[in-house]
Amino acid sequence: MPSLAQSQPKTQDELGLLDRLGIVLSALCMVHCLVTPVLILSLPIMARYYLLHPYFHWILAAVLLPLGLFAFARGYQRHHNKSVWYLGIPGLFLVAVSPLILHQTQMLGPEPFWVSVGSILLVAAHWKNQKSCQSCAAHSHSH
Repeated sequence: MPSLAQSQPKTQDELGLLDRLGIVLSALCMVHCLVTPVLILSLPIMARYYLLHPYFHWILAAVLLPLGLFAFARGYQRHHNKSVWYLGIPGLFLVAVSPLILHQTQMLGPEPFWVSVGSILLVAAHWKNQKSCQSCAAHSHSH
């Protein structure tokens, strides 16, 4: 099994790519959450299909959780900026877990709001992580 040191990104660009990917996925999630209510109101058949098949959220959670945790952990190893975690962890929870909870409890009304808040937190966390890594690239990270 490779050690953590062996699996670290080789360049700053690799770490930046993770954050850019996280920003794009979080933004896509927010667009999904904002557009879906409109589709549900205008296409009743879509509403029925969507409400019966929440697999989208399981897939989203399976992608977002490891990607976010990996990007935030790598960034923290380099720049030790705790604010990335303070934004990222609640964002990951809201985006990945709250839809699953709300689907299970049949409380669909507040879902787009909470997932949009989570998406905004994730975009902010990835942006802050990326900026922290870019600004600290000028000094050594040997701790």
